[in-house]
Amino acid sequence: MQYLMKRILVLFFILVIHLNSYSQIKFRYGLTAGLNISTAILPDLKLNTNLNSILNGDDVVQGQAQLADYVAMYKFGVFIKLDGGVASFKLNLNYDKTNIHKDLNAAVFTINALDINLGYIDLELTGHLNIFKHFYISAGYIPALLIEHQGNLNINDFDERLLGGFGFRFSNGITLDFDAIVGLSEIIDGSYIHNVMIPITINIPLN
Repeated sequence: MQYLMKRILVLFFILVIHLNSYSQIKFRYGLTAGLNISTAILPDLKLNTNLNSILNGDDVVQGQAQLADYVAMYKFGVFIKLDGGVASFKLNLNYDKTNIHKDLNAAVFTINALDINLGYIDLELTGHLNIFKHFYISAGYIPALLIEHQGNLNINDFDERLLGGFGFRFSNGITLDFDAIVGLSEIIDGSYIHNVMIPITINIPLN
């Protein structure tokens, strides 16, 4: 599945390059900042107590993934951009703050089952394809390096992510991105926990 998604991204970037070959490309750079709404894909495992089901070959442990609670965090950084008439490439160097938080409701009280604060430096490579005068769609690949976290858990230092979304371009060159980002790497080995983020980002060109 990860291999297929990466191939789709490669084809998207090839399309962006091909379309830009027919237009004049402008180089831009600037600042980026935004709201980073973070959550995570968590396992939701349950014990299969049906003996007949187990004897028929069903798994002893069953369940499906759930999402952690949504937490509003932040991100900021710098970008460089090759801006074409039909499509564009953008490379962001970001610091993003995420939180993986999950409360479990017991009979009479709430248990804080998970609360992990993470800070990453990520290299966000995205391609934008213009579909209307001021609107575009985006796809991207993000390698992210963990530089800080709170707690005693052994968090993986590297997170590999895919991005998809859309954006709006103002007449002064400022853009507003609405994205969804899914981590392909486990936060902790064997945990099945993957980062999920929904950033809303403003990009302000300085040239």
